[in-house]
Amino acid sequence: MQEIDVYSWDDNNYILFSKIGRYLYLSNEKNPRDIMIRKEDSNDPDLLLPLDDDNEFNKALELFYNNAKVDEI
Repeated sequence: MQEIDVYSWDDNNYILFSKIGRYLYLSNEKNPRDIMIRKEDSNDPDLLLPLDDDNEFNKALELFYNNAKVDEI
């Protein structure tokens, strides 16, 4: 059986479906269309932070997209 990482926000559980570098890609366990991207704090990897701005959001999406393309090969 595979271990699943679960994080809670606002009384919702989010399941980790991918991690690339310090970015975590999470999906709501009850609504898979509800996703979020968080990043690990560089001083405390147990602390997850929101992304700084749209540029960082675009960077995180690009990393995910490029990683997904590699997985298809």
